[in-house]
Amino acid sequence: MLTFTSELNDYTACFHAALRRSGLEVHKAKWSGRWLYRNVRSGDVISLDWPSLLFYHPESRLKTWVSLLRFLVLMLALRLRGAKIIWTAHNLYPHDGGRRALAQRLGRYIVVRLASCVGVHGQSSAEVVQHEFGITPSKFVLLEHGNWVGFYANTVTRQEARSRLNIPQDAYVFLFIGLCKPYKNLEYLVRSHQALQDDSLLWIVGQFQSQAYYRRVAQAARSAVGDRTTIRDEFVASDELQLYLNACDAVVLPYRDILTSGAAMLALSFGRPVVAPRLGTLEQLVTDDCGVLYDPATVGALQAAMCAARGRRFYPQRIIDRALQFSWDRSAEAFAKKVSGIR
Repeated sequence: MLTFTSELNDYTACFHAALRRSGLEVHKAKWSGRWLYRNVRSGDVISLDWPSLLFYHPESRLKTWVSLLRFLVLMLALRLRGAKIIWTAHNLYPHDGGRRALAQRLGRYIVVRLASCVGVHGQSSAEVVQHEFGITPSKFVLLEHGNWVGFYANTVTRQEARSRLNIPQDAYVFLFIGLCKPYKNLEYLVRSHQALQDDSLLWIVGQFQSQAYYRRVAQAARSAVGDRTTIRDEFVASDELQLYLNACDAVVLPYRDILTSGAAMLALSFGRPVVAPRLGTLEQLVTDDCGVLYDPATVGALQAAMCAARGRRFYPQRIIDRALQFSWDRSAEAFAKKVSGIR
C-alpha cells in the first residue's frame, strides 16, 4: 500500500498513474491523526511532495506554529508505526516564506531527518540538497520528471493560436506561463526584454497570487518604450495552455532559485525552446538543441540569452524528442525499487 499526502495536480496525476502501472497501490491520504492511525500499517509508504502545504499558513504565524507542532507529532507517529516516508525534493525550501522563515526551515529539517529516502529529479538537484542538508548519497533516489507530450490538448496550429490571441503572425514572441510569484523574477524579465530594444513581444500569462506583486510587474511593463508587453493575470485552464505555447517562439523562465521546473518540461513537450538560468535540473534538461541557459549571477545574462535564442533556429520535433527522453514509467520503477529496498 502506498499512501500519498500531497495535493493532486498534473505532476502527481501522471506519477501516480505510472506507479499503478508498475503494480503499486496508490491511495490518497488525509493528513489526520485519526485517519493515519486507522489506515497506516508497518511497511506502508508515505510520499510527501510539498510537505509545507500540511503546516504553513502565510496569513497566520500562530496557525503555522501550531500546525508545525502537529506535523512533527504525526511524522514521528508514522515512523514509530513503521511507515516509510519518502520526500520528493521539488524545491530546496518552499517558495512561500522560503529559507528566511524559521517555521519553513524547521519543517524542512523535520522532513529530511525523518524521511527514509529523498527523491530528486536530477544529479544537480541531488548535489544541492546533499550540500544543504548533509544527506548521505545512499538516501537519494533519482526520479525523472516525465514529459507532458500528449497529456495536454495540442490541436491548435500556430496560425490559429495567434489569430485567437490577436498576435501578429510575423512577430517574435517570448512567453512566461505559470503561477506568478516573486521568486520567478518577472520584473527582471520585463526589464531584460525592454533592454533588447527590438520588435519582439513579451507575454506574461498566469495567476498572480499577490496583487502587490502584480502591480510591481505591471509598473515595470508600463515604463517600457512602446507597447510590447502583455500581462494576463488569470488562471490558465489545461486545454488553453496550447494557445499560448503554440503562439510563442520561446518560453522564458527567469527564476531566482529553482531545483525542478515543470514549466520547462511543459515548453519542451510543445516543442518550444526554453530560456532559463543554469540552475538545478535545468542544466541537464535544456540542451543546446532546445534552449539557452544563462548564468544568473552575471549582469545582463538574461537579456543576452533572449537575444541568442531569437537569433537561433530551433526545430520543434527535436525539442519534443528531447522531452520524450524523460519517462514517468522509468521514474515509477526507480521509486518502487527504492521502496522495496528500505528496511
